[in-house]
Amino acid sequence: MYPDELFREFDRLFAELSLPMTSHARRGSFNPNADVYVTDRGRTVVVRVELAGVARDNIKLVVEGATLYLAGARASDVRRAESVVQKEIEYGYFLKKVQLPSPVVVDSARAEYHDGILTVKLPVADGSRLLPVDRTEIRMVVRSRS
Repeated sequence: MYPDELFREFDRLFAELSLPMTSHARRGSFNPNADVYVTDRGRTVVVRVELAGVARDNIKLVVEGATLYLAGARASDVRRAESVVQKEIEYGYFLKKVQLPSPVVVDSARAEYHDGILTVKLPVADGSRLLPVDRTEIRMVVRSRS
């Protein structure tokens, strides 16, 4: 997806979200970490996303085909400070695109948000098979300096 297309998709997903959308929000954005795996003998796709500090009401999920879009925002609780000593936590909007390994049944999907982890369970559609995953192994030799 090209940047312009990504921003159009971003705007579309946030159209229904109650947060104000501004060009400033795009600059203050982050990309949450996600794990995707298959359970139940290939019958369920599980997506787990790290969203610590994001309010449940600020998360939106959309499935289109075999793609899951997660959108939301993490509001900063840091008020105007005289100076910042250290800043590592990213705030602002996020849009995460997760390619699913198979078509899923959206009507039977379940999502749970607990302790900053969003877990989405998506049943694989009947008659669907898992799409092959391209995997490339990178071999490295790490040598110490003497």
